[in-house]
Amino acid sequence: MDSILTDHTPDVERRLAAICVKSRDCCSFFKAREGSLVKLRECWYCAFGDFDKEGKDLPTQGYCKCNK
Repeated sequence: MDSILTDHTPDVERRLAAICVKSRDCCSFFKAREGSLVKLRECWYCAFGDFDKEGKDLPTQGYCKCNK
């Protein structure tokens, strides 16, 4: 498991291309998913985080869909 966490705030502010994120990454644009009981400031729990949650294994890589 990757223990290095990345803050993607500068990437979201520039928004030149899709931003690949890991489940434990974060940024200052975090917004908790509606109905989520967990409020950890990580991409996995963010309303803008897009991870394939239907697969067998929990994905560690996804995309940020923040429109800022």
